[in-house]
Amino acid sequence: TQDKKAALIDLFWESSDKAFHEGDYPLAISYHKAIVILDPHDVESYSDAAWLMWSLGHGDEAQQHINRGLKANPKNWEMWDAAGQQDDLQKYFSKAQFAYSQAVKFIPAKEDSQMLRRRWAHAAENAGARKTAIRIWQKLVKDYPNDAVNKNNLDRILNPKPAPPAKSNLKEAASWPVKVLLARLELILGSKEPRVSKRNLR
Repeated sequence: TQDKKAALIDLFWESSDKAFHEGDYPLAISYHKAIVILDPHDVESYSDAAWLMWSLGHGDEAQQHINRGLKANPKNWEMWDAAGQQDDLQKYFSKAQFAYSQAVKFIPAKEDSQMLRRRWAHAAENAGARKTAIRIWQKLVKDYPNDAVNKNNLDRILNPKPAPPAKSNLKEAASWPVKVLLARLELILGSKEPRVSKRNLR
């Protein structure tokens, strides 16, 4: 009956939680696999099991488990969000970008999508889709005008700061004789004629 099935799922959740806190991740995973057999729409179970698989170094297994969840829940925004977060963990940023876009597509209007859309923007940026990331941040700034995080991220991506010089190079340059420094400058500037400092002409 449905009541017995629900009771068994609750028992498996309690058992998986106990196994997790005791550090027995493989056992916790086995309970989660049982949970989604009984209830293939338990999105949280797919997500938790995938994280545990990834943490044990089984990234491919985590991807396969998430894919099973997507197959069973193709229009569930939380399942797509879980897929995006797993892709982020494994640095599959193009996949994450797509997964988050699907999550945004399916999320109900009554839900606050701000955090989800931020994850989408970061994944797009990491995937090299800068224009998409800018468009997402611009829409977030418009929808949440009082939120500083969205404004800061939009400003960051529109006005990237140059990377600071490597500290090791600065330390190395500090030990160079003046003649070596001048020679290096000549090579960088591409000039064949010696440059004389105006300060030395005084």
